[in-house]
Amino acid sequence: MSDIKRKLVAIVYTDIAGFSELSASDESRAIELVNVQRKLIQPIIESYAGTLHKEIGDGFLLTFPTVTAAVEFGIDFHRAVKQYGELKIRIGIHEGEGTFQENDIFGDD
Repeated sequence: MSDIKRKLVAIVYTDIAGFSELSASDESRAIELVNVQRKLIQPIIESYAGTLHKEIGDGFLLTFPTVTAAVEFGIDFHRAVKQYGELKIRIGIHEGEGTFQENDIFGDD
């Protein structure tokens, strides 16, 4: 069994606004936008020392070492997606203690 660690982090969840409706009307475009999001998000996560824990459909679960890093990530990510008129991102940020096992995070804080 791998080590379980707890630490205080900024937890970020992103998703594409209107994704369900877009998937119903134009599935190939919806998948294309997920791929665009994936391409844009990774270097920005890395630039703020973040970790991508999982992709959930059109959403990403991330952690950052500080709330400041998470907020700056969110600002930069929104700037990056502005060039894609159809791609509208929602971002939620929460600070709390997470339980980490391998590359996953759990918590109720």
